[in-house]
Amino acid sequence: MKKLFALAAIAATLPLHALAADTVSWTTWASTGAGSFTQNSATVNVTYTGGVIGLDTWENMYDVPSSFTNAAVTNTPTMAQGTLQMAGGDPTQLNTFHFDKAVIDPVIVLFSVGQGGVPVDFQFTGSVSFTVGAQGGGHWGGGTLVQAGNTVTGVEGNGLLQFTGSYTDISFYTPHYENYYGATVGAMTAAVPEPETWALMLVGLAGLGFAARRRAPQA
Repeated sequence: MKKLFALAAIAATLPLHALAADTVSWTTWASTGAGSFTQNSATVNVTYTGGVIGLDTWENMYDVPSSFTNAAVTNTPTMAQGTLQMAGGDPTQLNTFHFDKAVIDPVIVLFSVGQGGVPVDFQFTGSVSFTVGAQGGGHWGGGTLVQAGNTVTGVEGNGLLQFTGSYTDISFYTPHYENYYGATVGAMTAAVPEPETWALMLVGLAGLGFAARRRAPQA
């Protein structure tokens, strides 16, 4: 009984994010160009092409979790998983996260985007839908992220982008140079298929039912 009370007392002192179960599977990067995460128990292989200067595994990068999490996204990437370091500066360089299977409602974290007097843009391309789901100073005590259409601008901004829909590619430009910022991608571990996916599944099931009916012996 004493042990139970002790555990309860410890739990009461922990921040909420420490008690919450992980809801996002973040990419574990094997290199700056390849990694993987899981969604609905399936492994999703991720490739990244574009501007990159390294793989960051600094343990303090996400030490202010409230800058990167919310009620739905309860966990940040970990040091062991790594985060891509970028510098940008080439307005013609297209950067792309590619998934080997469709991912539902992917999420991206951005860290240390821009600095005082040097705003940095992430300009997403194509038909994308996303919102800034969390933001804050992060480890550096910086500013916020500002969204205008498909562009997110940071001046020492840190935060979470939540995409809506099904994606095999997320592409963006980072036309402004800064010596250090970065991003990584993941997805909710359990996600509900989009309405179009449900429709295709129903059509497929209906087709199977029709085929089975035709094969059934006549009375």
